[in-house]
Amino acid sequence: MADSPNQGGLLTRIGRRLFASESAQLRALRSDVTELKGLMQRMATKLEDVASAQKQVSKVLANQKADERYRQTFRLQLAALVRAQYLPTDIPAPLALNARRFRLRSQHEEDGIILALLDAAGVTTRRFVEIGCGGSGGSAAVLAHDMGWGGLMVDASTRAVSMARHELRTNAGVTVVQAMVTPDNINTLIREHGCAGEIDLLSIDVDSVEYWLMKALDACTARVLVLEYNAYFGPTRAVTTPVEGPPANRPIEYFGASLAALEQVARDKGYRLVLCEQQGVNAFFVRRDLAPDLPTLTPEEAYRPFRHRARVGEEMTTEAEALATIAKAGLALIDVPVTAR
Repeated sequence: MADSPNQGGLLTRIGRRLFASESAQLRALRSDVTELKGLMQRMATKLEDVASAQKQVSKVLANQKADERYRQTFRLQLAALVRAQYLPTDIPAPLALNARRFRLRSQHEEDGIILALLDAAGVTTRRFVEIGCGGSGGSAAVLAHDMGWGGLMVDASTRAVSMARHELRTNAGVTVVQAMVTPDNINTLIREHGCAGEIDLLSIDVDSVEYWLMKALDACTARVLVLEYNAYFGPTRAVTTPVEGPPANRPIEYFGASLAALEQVARDKGYRLVLCEQQGVNAFFVRRDLAPDLPTLTPEEAYRPFRHRARVGEEMTTEAEALATIAKAGLALIDVPVTAR
């Protein structure tokens, strides 16, 4: 039976209404999608603003740290000037040595101490050997930069050697060598670079085999000797890490040798201990036949604990805690025989 006109009109109206309904829904959907895109764009802009703000905060914090380092250096230098101007000249040693400390190029005010020791021991060659010079030149930096001394600087780091060579490029008397210094090659390095015999300063700071290097050394003798010691090992125990050096994944407390061990090997080589700087990092010696007015100290008298690694509000690691950490890691310490003084 054929469709009636009324039936055809009804279907047309229904189709139109469905299409109109779908069109409205599509328009509403398109509107929602457009609004969502705008919201996402605004969120992306805010995220970019947050990321930019985070970068700015990081820069500010980094600048604050750098500023604090400069402020600390300035405070140390100002204190050195005050000591030089107002402290009496008749302070007994070793306080008199410590009062001479200042920082020009050194990390822990060793510059002033070294110059005071050289005044006491005398200068003959204006030559130095610096084992573990880093990028700055280490303990000999002030002698090389500001006083025109010559000598040998050695470091295992490619970057440190490049920096030291750049810093000292105007001093032709300084040779900077990249090498891993060992007991087997220390004397060869010194002889090959013209520093055999008497020199005025020897500094060894390699965070590992100071004891073994000093024990093997026979190519030169120094009027003033600087050795880095491990204050975590305390003032009385004479111990060192093995000659192979510490592993890469070592605890922070495991490096180098104790003050008592270094005092023993230095004494065997003809030196006497006269001071440890107050940050608990470096020990200072003079040759036994020099500077008679400087009293000889025992390790117990000279020892200073670490200060530069202790943060504000934190307790410093004790000797017992350090040794327990090393034992837990299964790492060896070698006992150094101590002879009577």
